[in-house]
Amino acid sequence: MPVLTGSDITIVKELVRDAGSLAHEHQKMNLDVRRKADTTIVTEADYLVQEMLLKNLKSRFPRANYVYEEDFDRSISLFTEDSLSIVIDPIDGSAMFSMHLPIWCVSVGVFEGFRPVYGFVYSPASDLFFHCDGTHSYLNDVPLAVDHDLRVESETNIFYASEIHKSYRVCFPGKVRNLGSTALQASLVADNRRNRTIAFVGRSFLWDWAGAIPVILCAGGSVRYINGAEVDYRDIVLNRYCLPDFLVAYSSRKFEETIPFFVKL
Repeated sequence: MPVLTGSDITIVKELVRDAGSLAHEHQKMNLDVRRKADTTIVTEADYLVQEMLLKNLKSRFPRANYVYEEDFDRSISLFTEDSLSIVIDPIDGSAMFSMHLPIWCVSVGVFEGFRPVYGFVYSPASDLFFHCDGTHSYLNDVPLAVDHDLRVESETNIFYASEIHKSYRVCFPGKVRNLGSTALQASLVADNRRNRTIAFVGRSFLWDWAGAIPVILCAGGSVRYINGAEVDYRDIVLNRYCLPDFLVAYSSRKFEETIPFFVKL
């Protein structure tokens, strides 16, 4: 039996779309931009969108656990083997959002136990809505499947988190880009037939990745740590929801075809 029904998925899609519209309307205003304790950017819209999603998702899924970015107590390990956990990033790419730029998204991931199953990543300013139903991935409701044999040439893309340059040198003959939104950049791997993306490399927290990982996996892509290790989501939860190393979302059949582009400093 599926964890979510077809009607559940439809409702989550509608909520994520409404959340994106709410955020987009606020972006057109004079934003109240603040700094969190870790100096990263947050806006009033982050809190409003998060509150809206939590209220409506809890109404639909009252027994689920909820993990979210803003003001969440990371010392609490909510996941269990038989639980449904919903992970929310109300605005992934808050810095870009605060600059009134279009590269940001609303991200929601659903876990069954410690297994990522469903993902929803909506970028209203870019008109991109990625989601998966546990079996297939879609972009704007059109099915997605990665091209495992994408040829690497001058217009092939790797997207990466900005902090990677402190630890790795990227040796790649194509384009190396950073857009500023983890979930959105990671989801682009699932759409690589159009955008020529072979990988995204990032770190951060589980909520930054939670919506994108199921989309990537259901489209036929893969995720591994940059050192080649498999991802253990239990370890991430126990690590206060922080990824212990850089994670690579990639489209090739073999990880060994992607990793030579990153040289440890």
